[in-house]
Amino acid sequence: MGIKIIMLDDQEMVGQGIAHLLSAETDIDVLKAFSELHHLEYYIETLLPDIVLCEAKISGINMLLNLRALVDKYDKTRFIILTGYDIEEYKARAYDNGAVAFILKEESADYLIDSLRKVYYFNRNLLTEIKPEYQLLTVREREILALVARDMTNKEISEALFVSKRTVEYQVSSLIRKLEVESRVGAVIKGLKLGIIEEDIRM
Repeated sequence: MGIKIIMLDDQEMVGQGIAHLLSAETDIDVLKAFSELHHLEYYIETLLPDIVLCEAKISGINMLLNLRALVDKYDKTRFIILTGYDIEEYKARAYDNGAVAFILKEESADYLIDSLRKVYYFNRNLLTEIKPEYQLLTVREREILALVARDMTNKEISEALFVSKRTVEYQVSSLIRKLEVESRVGAVIKGLKLGIIEEDIRM
């Protein structure tokens, strides 16, 4: 049967179009293309796909926040984010949470098909170059920067993340140094400019 795929995209016409394109390949079988998030786990469990193609946001819901739980629960299925959101933070969060590829819809059909085959036949993780700022900042530092952007104090951040205030102070100082700025405000401004923090990214 080849590569078994299900596809979740809340833009139904877009999803159906991509599904039709993929199904033209002899070794790719799109079992289901759908737009309702609440159907996702049902289709994984009943259709047993090799790969899930999923948009980063479904009806305003950031899928990347729940991705790790899905990856851990369905460990025989690989998750690829196929999205129209060219946001570096989304890419970093997707790979942090277990996606094996982050592909923009603006890429060519050949690129998408080639990526699917690399993931399936060669068990490849297509982690691509992420901007240096992402390689420098740890996941926790990016989380803290997002909280700093909400104007939270170190004490409030420590309580929210269940870590000591001293730990937060160290990590704030670390991310300020890595971003080559002079202050928390400077870090937030640069984080927004670079796309490291995004207003709709939630913990």
